[in-house]
Amino acid sequence: MNQRKKLMIICFIFMVLSLIGFALIAGSTMNPSQYSGNGNFAILFTMPTVPIYLIFLYYLSRWIDKAINGISVKNRLTFLGCLAVVFVVLIFLEVRYIQNLVILLGGGPESPESRIYRFGWYNQYTNTLYFNWITFILGMVLSVIISIGYSLIKKSSNNN
Repeated sequence: MNQRKKLMIICFIFMVLSLIGFALIAGSTMNPSQYSGNGNFAILFTMPTVPIYLIFLYYLSRWIDKAINGISVKNRLTFLGCLAVVFVVLIFLEVRYIQNLVILLGGGPESPESRIYRFGWYNQYTNTLYFNWITFILGMVLSVIISIGYSLIKKSSNNN
């Protein structure tokens, strides 16, 4: 089995584990309309999910580096431009998601009328601010952008 295929398999395994972790975190996040005094149960899923997700992003960037090896610089730059647009759209979506959740919660942790008053920004109601489909894809896009950018720098330094 070649190295690119091994990287793809490892990447897929860590992606599935990351998706499971993100789903468990989302499933244990309280709905803003509910009351919870039991603390942040999702922290139990967050601790293993973060390193698994970071490992996934690492292997994704390594796999992309191997996969784009034969692609021209022009095509890499085009792909990089498309990814930059996707990145900006995802940032916009994440900001809108955060704004909507804060409205549903009645304000941030500094607002006395808020459901998360004095809780801080990471609590049983706000886990999905950090762990949602947008941030999942955002990390992937950023990892691929870094990988392609690094390959372009590597290629230009080899040509000089």
